[in-house]
Amino acid sequence: MTIFNEPILVTRPYLPPLEEFKRGCEEIWTNRWLTNDGPMLQRFHEALSGYLGVPSSNLALFANGTLALELGFYAMGLSGGDVITTPFTFVATSHALKRIGATPVFADVDPATLCLSPAAAERSITPRTKAIVPVHVYGNPCDVDGFARLGEKYGVKIIYDAAHAFGTDLHRYGDISMFSFHPTKLFHSCEGGCLVFRDDSLQRKLFNLRNFAIESELACVDVGTNAKMNELQALMGLLCLERMDDLLASRRRIAGIYAEKFRGTCVRFIDGSANAAYCPVLFKSYEIRERVYAGLKKSNIHARRYFYPLLTEFAPYIYARGTCPVAADAASRVLTLPTYYGLADEDVRSIADNVLEIVS
Repeated sequence: MTIFNEPILVTRPYLPPLEEFKRGCEEIWTNRWLTNDGPMLQRFHEALSGYLGVPSSNLALFANGTLALELGFYAMGLSGGDVITTPFTFVATSHALKRIGATPVFADVDPATLCLSPAAAERSITPRTKAIVPVHVYGNPCDVDGFARLGEKYGVKIIYDAAHAFGTDLHRYGDISMFSFHPTKLFHSCEGGCLVFRDDSLQRKLFNLRNFAIESELACVDVGTNAKMNELQALMGLLCLERMDDLLASRRRIAGIYAEKFRGTCVRFIDGSANAAYCPVLFKSYEIRERVYAGLKKSNIHARRYFYPLLTEFAPYIYARGTCPVAADAASRVLTLPTYYGLADEDVRSIADNVLEIVS
């Protein structure tokens, strides 16, 4: 058993060279422009548009991913309706729905991908359903064709929580996709979020909503909020975007090591994401998962039970407890292992060896 002298965290944000960030800060200081669509934000907006391959008119930036989701849901008119989504996700997905007055209706996940099942979602559709919100869990793609068929068949919006899926082309599906730029993610801007949308007429509405819905000096047209990304966030995003090839290569290399180490063992490595943003494994039982989680911590390795507990165990969503047995089973057995830029290959192998030793 390898015991690390320094803690190995489940993730650690990439930080660009400090001198590069300082040079960007000098520009911000010279401009004396910190927020409200400054030049750094506009540059980041255009750079993201180019990286993602979407017109700049079909993209909007926000202070964080949760506010991006909330305002996207609101702009799409989901208030007052039912929205089908997955319980196997972070609370932000359903919190954003609740905060705009929509009711999350939870449907079960596919046991292979752990993403929302189109078949389960279809069984939950009623006349009150306004949208389906699948999540690309761990960056693994949902059944986008299946959800597209549901959208056409029932006339409901398909809005993807793609918080984990930056560095993929999954934003090309659905009416809206949201990326999170939180520092725990593969790509980050300190904090931040981004919406990519099919209908470019949404952009003006979203730009208004992220600035209190103040349309002009004399007009406030809706109940918006303060969800603007600032210049320092945009600077961090620009510098991280320059290293995306390296960041992706690092994650893919780490995922490849885990996949090889666990191949043919009783530990199932969930391998299917295009960006290798996370390294989740499934164990045979809750008891084994808990033993591994505790054993790794004793070795100074900090894995994460992600997502556990299931959302339907939390107070705001307890009304749906027991309705999604596949998701509940996965939540009780899943563990995400450390992965980040700079994590040494030999450390990844040692982490995997520790897991296998504890299991055996």
